[in-house]
Formats: sequence, structure tokens, C-alpha cells
Amino acid sequence: MRTAALRASSAAVCVAAAVLLVLLALDARAWSTRLPADDLRYRRDPSASALWKTHELSPFGLDRSVLGIRDDIAYRRALREFRIGRPLEPVFSTATTTHRVQAQIALTDVMTAGGDAARASQAANLLGVLGFAMATQDVSQRATFLNNAITAFRQAIALDPANDDALFNLEYALDQLKGSGEQQAGGSDKRGTGGRAGLKPTGHGY
Repeated sequence: MRTAALRASSAAVCVAAAVLLVLLALDARAWSTRLPADDLRYRRDPSASALWKTHELSPFGLDRSVLGIRDDIAYRRALREFRIGRPLEPVFSTATTTHRVQAQIALTDVMTAGGDAARASQAANLLGVLGFAMATQDVSQRATFLNNAITAFRQAIALDPANDDALFNLEYALDQLKGSGEQQAGGSDKRGTGGRAGLKPTGHGY
């Protein structure tokens, strides 16, 4: 009797495992077409709805973990919030402000997730751009936001010394801080030629 129960239990486990594998295979197939298709949609219109989402059959987002795309999707969504937030434009609507806040949260998560140093560096650079944008929009907190931006640019460079956008932006932010006569964030004042025309969000895609 006990042997029969064990066999039935083992059979049920095998069936469940087989079903899960089938669901994972179906999800993998869906993602293989959805990701490149939505990348194209994003380039045409970052505000397009339901980007990088699919009807997942496997439970708890297991497919994203197994396929190793969880971080890829998180980074794409963070970039989307950044672009829709339009931080380098003088737009101050409730919607854009909300997207900027969401971008800050999402980019911080990407930066601290670990794993891909180059991607974390890009996220830190974009956080610096957000901080610099806030410095231009809130004069009363200008020094604080500038220092936060400089710290983020330095983090980006520490994560990836080859991140030229972060180097460019650090020089520009330091020039702006020095020009305003405000106190600089901690660290050495390594500057280039200065006189930059503006910030570079990023020169890298995904």
C-alpha cells in the first residue's frame, strides 16, 4: 500500500515537472519573438503600451529567471521611464515628474543589482543626468542635486572607467558647480577642458 502511494506520488511529481518544462518552453518561444519586436516598438515610440510584457505561463516569473532575461527586461523598463520622463527638457507636468521618479527608482535597482558592471555604469550615469536635471529645475536645492549628480557620475566611472559619457558629464557638472561657486561633492576635482554644451545621457543601447 505504501509502495503504491509512493509510486503515485512520484508519478505526480514527474507529470508536474513535465508540465512545467512545457510551460517554460512555450514562454521561451514567446520571449524570443517579443523582445526584439518590442525593442523596435520602443525605438519608434517609447511610450508604447505593454512593452516587454508577455502572457507568461510558468509561475512566479520563473521563465525570466531560467532564461536569464530578468535583468535585461528591468534595464529596458528603466530606460523607458527615463526617456518618457524627458529630464533634459523643460517639461514639468505631473506625468513626466512621475516618470522621472520611477526612472530614478528603476535605475537605482539596476545599478545595485550587480552582475553587469557596464550596465550598472550606464544606469549610474543616467541617475546623474536626472540629478543634474533636477538641479536646473529647483534652484533652492541646486547645490544638493549637483553634488548628487557628481556622485552618480563618479560611481559610473568607478564601475566602468571606459564610460566616456559619464566622464563627459562629470566634467560638465564640475564646471557648472565651480561656475556657481557652490561646494563640490567629496573627491578630487579632476576636470577636462570644460565648456561643454550639455549632458550626454548615454551612448549605449541594449
